[in-house]
Amino acid sequence: MIKKIIAGLSLIGMSLSAQSALLIDESNITGADMGGISVTAMFSDGTTDTGIWSAFPDVVLGTGDPIADAEGFSGGVVTSTWSLTQQGFSSGNVAPSGDVYGAWTLTNLASASAIVGFSIDGSVANVAFDIDSGSEVTPYSGVGVAFASATSVDSVTYSDQLNAAYGDLFFALEVLFGSSELAIDEELVFVADTETVKVPEPATTAMILTGLLFGAARLRSRK
Repeated sequence: MIKKIIAGLSLIGMSLSAQSALLIDESNITGADMGGISVTAMFSDGTTDTGIWSAFPDVVLGTGDPIADAEGFSGGVVTSTWSLTQQGFSSGNVAPSGDVYGAWTLTNLASASAIVGFSIDGSVANVAFDIDSGSEVTPYSGVGVAFASATSVDSVTYSDQLNAAYGDLFFALEVLFGSSELAIDEELVFVADTETVKVPEPATTAMILTGLLFGAARLRSRK
């Protein structure tokens, strides 16, 4: 019986470890909540430029519509030659006027070399992309929205998956444009759902497991 208890506790420990990166902190976030993520712009001359995301000052819109009001919360990376910004709930929506809520906007501000792609790494800030638009897969993650844009792109790749058992959350996104490269003053508008996750320290999981196994071992020694 004690062997079965210990085996069971070991399975619990493995489960705790597997779930440690799957605790959803907030499933409906804006650009103001993504501070710290890394964004890299890729240019046609083969160079790249990386910037770190920061929140912009909040703007109180006061329309009475929570989705429209969320457009006052934003953040991004803005350099002298390019920018990527996002405002409103990243899950996206469409206003009666046809305007897109929750949009990301990549802009070539002044780079003579066209932008041919970009990548985003959210792992450093515990920000993940939710790509499943059919249902809530990871518990409490809500329904996701995969990359969508009126402008065609060459490829969209998600990587650094949180847990293969669920398959809907990824820390990294890379988009390559192909013939849709951005010259000066051109922009790409898209929607991609993000959410923040809590990643408990490995030591916390280890302490829980150690305590459980120690208790089981004491029971066994008394037998």
